[in-house]
Formats: sequence, C-alpha cells, structure tokens
Amino acid sequence: MFCEPDVIAQIRRFLPTAPPHVAGRVRDFSTEQLVARLVELGISTPEVGEIAAHWGGFQRDVGWASLLADLVEMVELQRGDFDAPLRIWPDMEKSGPDGRFLLFYLFALCFERTRDFLRRGGCPEEIIDSTFSILKRHAQIHRRKFASTGVDAGWWMIPTLRGEIVHVGSLQFHRVTLGVGSLSPSPWFGEAEAAELGVGFRRGDPSVGIHIPERSDLSPEAVDASLQRARAVIATLWPVGQRRLATCQTWMLDDRLSSYLAETSNIIRFQRRFNLLPRWRDDDQDVLEFVFRQTGKKLSDLEATTTLQRAVKEVLLSGGHWRDRTGWFDFDAGLGPGYIR
Repeated sequence: MFCEPDVIAQIRRFLPTAPPHVAGRVRDFSTEQLVARLVELGISTPEVGEIAAHWGGFQRDVGWASLLADLVEMVELQRGDFDAPLRIWPDMEKSGPDGRFLLFYLFALCFERTRDFLRRGGCPEEIIDSTFSILKRHAQIHRRKFASTGVDAGWWMIPTLRGEIVHVGSLQFHRVTLGVGSLSPSPWFGEAEAAELGVGFRRGDPSVGIHIPERSDLSPEAVDASLQRARAVIATLWPVGQRRLATCQTWMLDDRLSSYLAETSNIIRFQRRFNLLPRWRDDDQDVLEFVFRQTGKKLSDLEATTTLQRAVKEVLLSGGHWRDRTGWFDFDAGLGPGYIR
C-alpha cells in the first residue's frame, strides 16, 4: 500500500505531472527489461532478484507508480539543462521496499536515453560506463550502512541521469554555472570580488565541479591522469571559449587536516592543488557520514580505526567542528587559441 511520509511529500512538491505516455512507460516496462538493465548496470544477482520480484506490485500501486512516472518526466525535461534546480532529499530507508527500490527503477527507465545524450555529445563509451557505475557504488554503500537493498543518497542519481556529470578516472566532473546551479560552490566570492578577479569567477560563468566518489584513488598520479583525461573529454562534451575554473567544495579541503595527517597523505596532496577561499561553513554531519558510514551510533561509540577517523572524532568530542571548504584552480588552461584567460 502506498504511503506518503514526509520525504515523499517533499519530493512530490517539486515534480511535474507525467503525461499519459510516460505513465505508460512505467506500466509497460517488463520485468525482463528491468533485469537486463540492472545486470548491465552491475547490480548484484541477489539484489536484482529482490528488486525485480517487487516490480509487479510496485507497478500496480497507483501512488508509487505515479511518483516514479513523475520522476521520469522530470529527468527527461531537465536533461541537458545544466541550470535546472537539484533537490536534495533524505534516504528512503524507512519507506519500505517501494522507497528503497525507487531509484533502481528510475535509473533502469532513464539511463538509455542519458547514454544516447552523452554519446551525441561525443563522450567516449568507457567514460559513459564509468559514469553509470554510480548506481552500483551507491547500492553497495547502502548495503554497508543498512544491510538492505537500496540506493544511498538517491537524489545524487538525478544529475547523472540528466547528463551533467561524468566520471573520469578517480573523480566525477559536474557541469555547473557559477552562482546559478544548485551545486555551485557556496560560499563563493562576492560580486565585487568576482568582478575584480574577472572571467571565470563571475556569476553565470561556466565551471566544472569536482566530486570525490567514495574510496577514490587520490594519489597524485591517479588525480593527474583523471584531470588530463577529463580535460580532453570535457573540451568536446562541454566546450567553452573562455576561462573556466574547476571548483571543489568538501570537508577534505579543511586545511586543519594537515595538523593530523602526514604531508604525504593523498588528502593533503589533493588539497594542495586548490586555491582555498577564506570563507567556510561547519559541516560535521557530512564528515561523519563520509568518514564513518556507521548509522545509528552516538559519536562516542563510533569505531575509529584510521588516522582520519581518530582525527574527526577527536575534534568533535572536544566541541570543535569540521569545515566545508571551497577551492578552485584553472581547468582548461592551455587548451587552444579560443581560450580566454
């Protein structure tokens, strides 16, 4: 039976209403098609079986089926619109299998059209495959956290399905318009500061947001290779004729980490690539989530087995906070005569 807890009500508030042909896509999508798509996306055999076995009942539930159709419609309308708002909602672990499987169903219904969109933009096949590995990775995170089948941070599947993220090597690269896109870095330079800094820093300038997938190889060699390959891919996929910055906003850029980690740490060497803004915001919850992945535990009970975990726990237990910092560097420098610096 469809229920509408707060998180589902939140999602419904910003969704369009799907037309009949989109509702028909949900109704007519067979279990065999679902299985084929999930296998192609690398979802484990036991999980595919569980998700597929629930599909018929999901389709017959008017509330859940219409929610899925509305999500499909939103993705299709926004694909290629890099400035479309990106809504963030909590995980749906408490919504039962319908909520936990919702993003698997959405991904299976939408990913072929996203693949075609990226192909038309000139994105290489191996980059497309790497980009779509996000579903498998977030399913694995969900299982580690909850010991059940689901998609961790399901909202993060939306920009991938809209075609605005590619995964190259160790990193994800996100097409963002500064000051406009939902994941534009914030805090950022004020209007006067940005105007003085010039092209690349102003509201409306195109940029490339860098995201760090869980367990990424952040060794200097791996990051160098990722950036080199990404520059070539993105020059074709998202071409510009002006200076474009790479930006990153994460607790990993908190410069106080250098007091706890060795200078040879990959996190510290990753930090050194960026010019850090002098502003920040406290971000304890994200740090705890990404560093520990231990749900339902008090801070004092978290198991800290690494230097990083011990550092995070020590600061928080002492009443301190971890900072979400923003950094930038030139992304396209040296990529040809059309490039304006």
